[in-house]
Amino acid sequence: MTVKELYELAKALMFEKKTSRDYDDYYIPWINVLLSENFDLENSLLLAEGEDELDEIPSVEFDTDELPYHDRINREVLPYGLAAHFFIDDDLSKYDIFYRNYQNARMAYMRGNEESIEDAYGGW
Repeated sequence: MTVKELYELAKALMFEKKTSRDYDDYYIPWINVLLSENFDLENSLLLAEGEDELDEIPSVEFDTDELPYHDRINREVLPYGLAAHFFIDDDLSKYDIFYRNYQNARMAYMRGNEESIEDAYGGW
């Protein structure tokens, strides 16, 4: 999914017209905030699938950039987060709805990761 596709999906959730340019100056910086907020979530999914973690938080610069996270996060988490950020200054009741959907979507993908532990006390 590209940055532009995420932006269009968030606008659709908000019932904004495709031609709306109200958020054009803000969506790339907000997407970078979302990438930062969801960095640990992405890494937990990578570890759960036996893949290497990302070393640093990715960022995007252009509409055509591919989002660097799992498609599930790109399609089910980030659009609600982006829409919530757009409503924060306009309509707090809509912000609350989208932010709750964002947090619920994040919770759905949180994974625990196994780690071996050492018995420091010698056991029984």
